[in-house]
Amino acid sequence: MKNFGVTTIELIAVLAIASILIGIVAPSIINIHNRSKATAEVNWIIGAINYSRHSAIIRRTNITLCPYVKNSRECNGKWHEGLIAFTDYNQNARLDGEDFLIEKIQNTIKDGTITWRAFRNRQYLQFTPYGYTNFQNGNFTHCPKNGDPQYARQIVINTQGRARVINSRDAAGQPIDRRGNALRC
Repeated sequence: MKNFGVTTIELIAVLAIASILIGIVAPSIINIHNRSKATAEVNWIIGAINYSRHSAIIRRTNITLCPYVKNSRECNGKWHEGLIAFTDYNQNARLDGEDFLIEKIQNTIKDGTITWRAFRNRQYLQFTPYGYTNFQNGNFTHCPKNGDPQYARQIVINTQGRARVINSRDAAGQPIDRRGNALRC
């Protein structure tokens, strides 16, 4: 009669090899996971920017994109919590008068913060019927929840309304902004 099974020594050897392999692979998996979350967050904001710009061109009117707080008709709140895009005929960055809501853009990722810094220091982004910003060139900066600047990203918006991600890094491998300065969270 044949016995099937493994000995304790064989089991310990297999577990030792498996734990070594997991120890080698785990940091890479965590790194890939963090990069993919940062990329998803950046793609979300770029999608919202492009959608708003496209809506301004198609509708031939001014469109405002801004953060919002539930049940509010004003541009307030935090960029990473959710956005609204609406027609803004009087360009006052408020959903009033003849203005109407085009889209509530929910952020399902919410893995960090997004800040907007712009010329004229406005906490909204407006597009003209030609797809240009309303003289609001600036940048969005994404910082992950853990504050690790390695996963920070910057999106630059020019006055023509085009968004681009800055993918440059310094000699140490840290992300840098469009001026060559290290991104800080």
